[in-house]
Amino acid sequence: MEEFIPIVAIFFTIGVPVMAVATHFVLRPMVKDIVQAMRGGAKDEVLALQHQLFELQETVARQDQQISVLAEAESFRRQLEAKHS
Repeated sequence: MEEFIPIVAIFFTIGVPVMAVATHFVLRPMVKDIVQAMRGGAKDEVLALQHQLFELQETVARQDQQISVLAEAESFRRQLEAKHS
């Protein structure tokens, strides 16, 4: 059992700090990318929603325009029918 004490001591004096540094260099970029994706993802989501809202507004405006044209055509048709009756 005493022969494991130097191995454990070497592991804790060299191995643990090496693993900590390696973990730091591996996890730091991963965490940074995740945080950036979360922040950037929110911005991208807001931009996408703004784009969708703009498209919906354009669609509603086109439909209003088409309805006005159809209402005018229907009014004209009724006037023609009234004159011919």
